[in-house]
Amino acid sequence: MKNIKSKFFCVNISQKEATQIKLNKIYFEPQKKHNNISIKILEEEPIDIVIKYIDLRDPNLIRNGIHQIEKDYDNEEIRYCIRSIIDYIPWVNKIFILMPNDKVSYFKDYNYIKDKIVYIKDKDLLGYDSSNSFAFQYRYWKMKKFGISDNIIVMDDDYFINKKLKKSDFFYVKKGKIFPFIVTSNFVSLEKEHVKNKCLFYKDKAKFSKEEQNSDIFNYSKYLTYLFILNLFNIPYGKTIYIPKFTHNAIPMNLNDIKEAYNIVLKSKYRYSTLDCPFRHYEYIQFQILVTSYTFLRYSRWVNDLSFKIISLNDSLIETYNFSLICINKIAGNYSYLDLYKAKIIMQSLFPKPSKYEKIDYSLFNIVVNTTLSMDKIIKKYEKKSRQEAEEKIKYIYFFNYFFLLLLLIKFNIFVKFFNILNIFKR
Repeated sequence: MKNIKSKFFCVNISQKEATQIKLNKIYFEPQKKHNNISIKILEEEPIDIVIKYIDLRDPNLIRNGIHQIEKDYDNEEIRYCIRSIIDYIPWVNKIFILMPNDKVSYFKDYNYIKDKIVYIKDKDLLGYDSSNSFAFQYRYWKMKKFGISDNIIVMDDDYFINKKLKKSDFFYVKKGKIFPFIVTSNFVSLEKEHVKNKCLFYKDKAKFSKEEQNSDIFNYSKYLTYLFILNLFNIPYGKTIYIPKFTHNAIPMNLNDIKEAYNIVLKSKYRYSTLDCPFRHYEYIQFQILVTSYTFLRYSRWVNDLSFKIISLNDSLIETYNFSLICINKIAGNYSYLDLYKAKIIMQSLFPKPSKYEKIDYSLFNIVVNTTLSMDKIIKKYEKKSRQEAEEKIKYIYFFNYFFLLLLLIKFNIFVKFFNILNIFKR
């Protein structure tokens, strides 16, 4: 792998000065207001969205010998992801859903949705079945053969657009050409010795993990990617560079940039673990971090600090949601069955209007009822155990039931049929 020279950004500066990078845009050209010509160029440019998706509840899905990550189990996120796109960025040309399934069960027959939503089978892109999402992401540039635009927004099914945004929030025009913004709100400082120590710290935990994805594996791959970038740009020990903070949200990209990142990994020792492994290997180069950092360092891409937030399932009820981009994520090993229902209630409250592509509509009230029924099943499960073992847990769950319902009723003004809900818990 050849070293690449960066145009700038290899200096020793303090963390305080690094913060000023975001505020004053020291190291890249100040973002100018779009003039009439650039606005016209952007308006005429089709922007597509790519979403990687899987529905493991699909009885027709056959995946012989493929590892399955528990985090992949569906909570109907894609229903609300599509709603958020339709509501807040309706200028999107088409939404490409890449999946091993034949269809999304929540949507109408394909003939009624193909004007906006395009299904692409995993095997048609990759050539084989895989649970390694990075193998697909690094090959998004190959989707050109399916009619995708050169400039895209990359999303997962648990990413949501939460405010009205324009094309000019994701892309800018420079010298008549369109480029994707680096979307972030801060920077990460990298120093080689520190990054190597972090890699060593997480490596053994990740290597011997019995899970395909957890926090140790994620952290190891993150610092491995940082080290990969430091070596790629030949950054010596003792020097500090700053790269865009990882957003884990909707990000604009260009197919040529993705292809460049793909070729870099292809020529590295991480080719198999990142690009060709049929499951998510513990030693992979993270897609978003590499593409955004590479284009930032190599081409001095402009930054737009859109507000974003990664929200854990078990914190979903206490967030304010005052962000342009949000991700409600199943943080590995840190969520329960009940958390999935809580997140569904939040998604329904944020994006209540069904898109015209859906064949099933759920009211917020029905979701609340389903949630309380599920909690009731949990209570009955504990009641079958010995009184000493179950007593405290039952008390806790009963308390949470009523507190949870009261919070929802107040927060979302669902006072209709209030007593009917409470009757669920009568013995």
